[in-house]
Amino acid sequence: MSRSIIDTFFFAPFAPFMSAVLFWFFQLIVVDSMKYGLSKIWSTHTAFCRFSNFLGILFQALAHAAGYTLTGIGVSEFSISVNDSKVSPKKEKEGFYAWFANAFLALGPFFIPPFMVFCILLASGSIHLNLSKNVTYTFAGMMVQFSSTLADLSYGFVRLIVGLDLFNPFHLAFLIILIATGLGIRPSYIEGGAKKLSILHDLYMIKNLLVNHPKYLLIVLGIFYLFFLVTYWLHIPLYATLFSILAFLSIIAIVSMFFVHFLILILYTSDKLHSYKRFVPIFVPLISYVPLRLVFVNFDFGLTLSLVLSLLITVVTCILIIRGVTNKLKRLERLSRSKVRMDERR
Repeated sequence: MSRSIIDTFFFAPFAPFMSAVLFWFFQLIVVDSMKYGLSKIWSTHTAFCRFSNFLGILFQALAHAAGYTLTGIGVSEFSISVNDSKVSPKKEKEGFYAWFANAFLALGPFFIPPFMVFCILLASGSIHLNLSKNVTYTFAGMMVQFSSTLADLSYGFVRLIVGLDLFNPFHLAFLIILIATGLGIRPSYIEGGAKKLSILHDLYMIKNLLVNHPKYLLIVLGIFYLFFLVTYWLHIPLYATLFSILAFLSIIAIVSMFFVHFLILILYTSDKLHSYKRFVPIFVPLISYVPLRLVFVNFDFGLTLSLVLSLLITVVTCILIIRGVTNKLKRLERLSRSKVRMDERR
């Protein structure tokens, strides 16, 4: 067996698959970072955090319902609350169908929210799928195809993000949808807060899903491999494109959670201040964006400069406020300790 055959039929299929898994793992880390940030403001912004948890549970329930629907099991009951959800199957099935539905429950919450944004981007013409590219069915060739498609998709998405005009109601609506997408990627807890969710919980669920039923995993991998062979014989780049889309969904999720991190930073900084000063971090983005937007209105990259500089000004302001409050607390603590020592000497 020649090297080219081994490369084509054994190594090439793994290139886009493993790359998509890597992007999903990065998404997992960012999700856990966002949930940690929400835990820091939970006591002071409970309504906001519970709304985030509601969105997470909603998308989780939709993922479970999608799994039941695609497998033909059907959904007999669908209910949701801030703390938990219930999706009951219409038919009781076991084996591969039940396993596939549970796979949607485990992985769906990471991909269904950004998939909604993906559909908006595709429908608006912000991104395009090019299926006419030449494909080389080797490990390196599949990596090139995967990277090229992902770069094309990411370029259209990033160009839209950096060109957001917050004076445009459609752009503003898209930004709100993007933030809601980030907030809704996996809930923070279920069952009334009794069960906290973390990256370890997600990995544990996926590990059980794979280890407890290895034959079903082999079936799924076999289906992917068969799909690879079909695209190879027809010489169409659908296999690498599929995993490029999955990786792109992770990028959408990461970018959406960047804006959620920004929002958490503002709220966290606001909690450090008292009285009317608490509103300073909240109004900084607005106060900085409006004049910047007017200053750069005739520049080629005016929208980008206005948005980026406004974000930077807000982040720097929040960091300075947090450092100032922290230093003040340290000074007060030192003065208190000094006063205690002086009292002890007397």
